Amino acid sequence: MSIIAPTYDQVLQLPASLVQTVPAEFIDENGHMNIGRYLELGGRALWRRCQDELGMPADYITTRGLSTFTAEHHLTYVSEMLEGEEASVHVRLVERSAKVLHAISIIVNTTQQRLACVMEATAIHMDMTVRRPAPFPDDVAALLDAGLKADDVAWPAPVSGSMGVRRSS
Repeated sequence: MSIIAPTYDQVLQLPASLVQTVPAEFIDENGHMNIGRYLELGGRALWRRCQDELGMPADYITTRGLSTFTAEHHLTYVSEMLEGEEASVHVRLVERSAKVLHAISIIVNTTQQRLACVMEATAIHMDMTVRRPAPFPDDVAALLDAGLKADDVAWPAPVSGSMGVRRSS
């Protein structure tokens, strides 16, 4: 299934969680950024947003005994990135349940002004003492809800349709 991709200008409506120039070590034998680096950039940007804005700072594991584990991800490549080009990654929260967050990291090539990749992920909130899923604490849940509201922009989230938050009936 293909995604309905937003335009470059639409993506820029969301703040960048990460900006990085593609270094030589990211380039593979095909002369473009290696597939694993898209996952790395998207994952780092999502975790940075969790740390900076969503109540899960760098000491979240040590002080609260909580974290998130990625349960599933899906990458959709739109255009290649080359060495020296600048990537910006824009995280959009899609939905959540009591224990799961569904989000996308949209990687744009700011040098070429085009969409490069969409990394879609579901993250399960974990109690690290027992390593089992646990509800988001009330303060974190409130920040997630505020983030979901802030990310409710006029264009559809470019989701794959193959994953999301499962709801029990």
